[in-house]
Amino acid sequence: MKQKFTLLLSFLALATFSFAQKSNASSNKRRLAGIHLNSIDVNSPLAWKENTGTKSLAGFKDQDLGFSVSYWQTLAHHVDLSGKATMMFHNYTAIDRNEYSTNYNQIGFEIEPSVNAYAFNDESKYNAFVTAGLGLGMYSGKFGAYVPAGLGLSANFSNNTMFTLQSQYRFTLTSDVMRNNLFYSIGILQNIGK
Repeated sequence: MKQKFTLLLSFLALATFSFAQKSNASSNKRRLAGIHLNSIDVNSPLAWKENTGTKSLAGFKDQDLGFSVSYWQTLAHHVDLSGKATMMFHNYTAIDRNEYSTNYNQIGFEIEPSVNAYAFNDESKYNAFVTAGLGLGMYSGKFGAYVPAGLGLSANFSNNTMFTLQSQYRFTLTSDVMRNNLFYSIGILQNIGK
């Protein structure tokens, strides 16, 4: 619990710092809208926690899919604020995959605001970033919360289109609703600003 609280405080400090900064590139503010294909791995973090001897990641066939739409807004040099609405297809009530019934696909809805800090400026063709946020979701009729933290890569094809890859570890704040999980995302962002 201490780690989750520390992570949450770090996120809030980063968000406060980014809002307090003055951007010298106000003319270069970006507004992007995106669509993403996602996968979620709930088994690997559980195997690591129970120390089952396997440290490998679950294969793609053992992950569940979903998609997101997102909005990104530049706040300052090297800092973006993003909001993501996600729909995931997963049986959140099952403790493990062997408990799936024949009708195992359920839908989870998530809303996730995040702060993204980039290594290079907006004009860079390729960029790496760290991301942290706070997510809220509804899973199998129950509400849950989590703290996502992760890494991403972006490729800037032009001033209008970007390609992103993201990987997050999502710490659950409501373990009775969902477990810690790994979240992967691939997406395309389109500039909707001037």
